[in-house]
Amino acid sequence: MSLARPELLWLALLALPELLALARRGRGRFPSLLSLAGPRQGTRVLARSAAAAFYSSLAFVLFLASASLALAGPSWGRRGSAQERSGFELAFVLDVSRSMEVEDGAPTRLEAAKGLLRSLLRSAASASGREGLNAFSLVAAKGEAVLLVPMTEDLEALELGLDYANPDTLTAAGTDLGRGIAAGLGSFSSSSGAGRLLIVLSDGGELSGSARAEAAKARLAKARFIALGFGGSEPKPVPGAEGPALDEKGLPARSALDAAFLKSVAAEAGGRYLDGSDPGTPAALAAEISEAGRGGMRLEYEVQDRSGLFAFLALAFLALAILAEALLARGGRP
Repeated sequence: MSLARPELLWLALLALPELLALARRGRGRFPSLLSLAGPRQGTRVLARSAAAAFYSSLAFVLFLASASLALAGPSWGRRGSAQERSGFELAFVLDVSRSMEVEDGAPTRLEAAKGLLRSLLRSAASASGREGLNAFSLVAAKGEAVLLVPMTEDLEALELGLDYANPDTLTAAGTDLGRGIAAGLGSFSSSSGAGRLLIVLSDGGELSGSARAEAAKARLAKARFIALGFGGSEPKPVPGAEGPALDEKGLPARSALDAAFLKSVAAEAGGRYLDGSDPGTPAALAAEISEAGRGGMRLEYEVQDRSGLFAFLALAFLALAILAEALLARGGRP
């Protein structure tokens, strides 16, 4: 089972106050019921009230658990369906953090990524062999993310967007690929007639720790995922806006390609990792783009969203909790 929003599972902790309230309610209400009912009926009334209180709290706890699961977006199982596919939508997520300005050789990591991206645009423009079926978007990611170019067929807009993409485009420091991936997935159109491909160009590193969770959502969006790594294995000084960039200890910051991190992100999406400096990478990317744009009837597998099941269970448990609470108010009598 995968969760689209696992952080919402924390809502289930709201059940703890209800369990504490059950204990306090027993100490306060049940002795009063016993004295009011008298010695003959007291035991039976007390047993009914205790059962009603227990089932009321249990139903409410199950309601909170089911509601939190429904909000977390659980999904499992795959269902196949035949769909007509033609063309593709290609979303680029370009890391523009300061570390991408490192010169491992010549040019910088950012310029190397832009160069590869421009060559991809040229090959992708004619991948399907049909006019007007290919669309592209560009996201710049740093400590935040911004959609520089919404999904468009205008390649000139992409070229202008690439010229504008640099560390000064965004003010937030650090690297938050999770936000960039989320923005890239959000740039796809609602139409399912085109193949989807999301390509992340980065040297790795993560600020918020959300990149893997966001990459997992690519499966639900039925998007192919590729992570392209840029940089060398030897840490190099990171240039800042004015002089060398400093780390949290005030020392000159150094950066190397974090290929292991990018591989783990790609694995969460069911995608693949490629080294941007590998001579075989352009051919591999061209093959991925060609596959994404392959037309005709294809069997598509989608992960089934089970949020509705848990939403139904939450409503059922809430109804039981209300019924049990009503019985408790009547002293356990139906």
